[in-house]
Amino acid sequence: METLKKDLVSMSDGAYEEFLNFLRTNQVEKNEIRITLAGYACSGPRFGLMVDSKKDEDLEITIKDLTFFIDEKLYEEFEGFQILSTDENMGQGMVLRPNKVVDSD
Repeated sequence: METLKKDLVSMSDGAYEEFLNFLRTNQVEKNEIRITLAGYACSGPRFGLMVDSKKDEDLEITIKDLTFFIDEKLYEEFEGFQILSTDENMGQGMVLRPNKVVDSD
């Protein structure tokens, strides 16, 4: 499957700076981040971020000096992700959103 890397993860410059500041504030020095499915809640899927290394089944994108890994099956289900800054999320904190919303019914 040929994937357009720009669809894997997108973030504005403001989101990038906020995310990088979050990592440094929490003494995370490694810039390799995995996006995972953390489970489902009544409001739909929940996603997690963790420091990790690339695996064979991963798709990869680097934004400035942050590298994100997403399992190819997770990408196929949600068609990539957006990381929004607090400002872009109407003051509600940074958020990770899928590009495709999956109906929880």
